[in-house]
Amino acid sequence: MRKYLSFQVFIGLVMAAVFLPVVSALAGPVDEGTQFNYTLPSPDSSKTQAYLGLKTMGPFKVSDVKAKVVVIELMSSTCPHCQASAPNMNRLYKLMQSDPAMAHVRFFALSLRDNQAGVDTFKKAFSTTYPILLDKDHSITHTLKGLETPTTIIVSTATGKILSSHPGGIESPDGFIKQINFVKALTAMGQ
Repeated sequence: MRKYLSFQVFIGLVMAAVFLPVVSALAGPVDEGTQFNYTLPSPDSSKTQAYLGLKTMGPFKVSDVKAKVVVIELMSSTCPHCQASAPNMNRLYKLMQSDPAMAHVRFFALSLRDNQAGVDTFKKAFSTTYPILLDKDHSITHTLKGLETPTTIIVSTATGKILSSHPGGIESPDGFIKQINFVKALTAMGQ
């Protein structure tokens, strides 16, 4: 019996040694510390282009945004959680616009698994004040397959790394502003 138990422990350790690196390598595409190296779709307007500080109206990278930190809501117009979260995202955007501490932070949504009609309907139905970019060719959608929407990420424009990831809707825009400030402070300290 004792040999059998020792054998089970040995097999358990071998299995852990084999599969633990595999599981670690399967970190999600929007987990903290991962690179967000996607080519993002063109701004939806010249107003969005100016807000993001982009030189052109074409596709861009996070590093092209004239800011230290970018907050991106990964969403879909058909997602009921994204719809429920829209008023809070409007409030978050307005708070960011009025807070001097947010001067080096930009915010936009990236609509996945969507089409232009869906995004337009969403914008109208929820009177969105924040920019919503559409992954028209679904290239980002395919690489983020299985991602739950909404998920909001905070990305460093200097490194392209995801500094924080928040799955689900933002319940407290004021609380999320505090989180952004905390992440900015850690980034400034080189953390």
